[in-house]
Amino acid sequence: MPRDVRARRRALGSALVLLVITLLASGCPGRLEDPDRFLDGGGFTCPDVVTELFPQRCGGSICHEGAEPAAGLDLVAEGVVERLVDKMGRDCPGILVDPVVPESSLLYEKLLPLPSCGSPMPIGKPTLTAEELACVRDWISAQTP
Repeated sequence: MPRDVRARRRALGSALVLLVITLLASGCPGRLEDPDRFLDGGGFTCPDVVTELFPQRCGGSICHEGAEPAAGLDLVAEGVVERLVDKMGRDCPGILVDPVVPESSLLYEKLLPLPSCGSPMPIGKPTLTAEELACVRDWISAQTP
């Protein structure tokens, strides 16, 4: 191989290495202003299930709110806890909110991709994230009969 071809390849290789180093160095984030924000798994905080999550994700005129809520289940009006804890479901068998075994609660099951009865909730809205589902499960386990 001619000397000038080798020299060009070497120069191209050196330029490529320099470019990669420059790109890597420019992507360095530097210093975090608030590093503690990232220590708890990304900063997700559970919304209040009764006053925030249920109204935003489960409420609405054709869902679980108003004078004739779906499945007779109003998740927005005052008294949600009293209507749910240790109460039987109307259209699907099971306890709506079972603090002893939260994962078997009908309310929790209906939020899963494949509930044991009926369609997964919420219908027509984005499914709950894993974090939101964990919030609901934790809220259920915190309820007292």
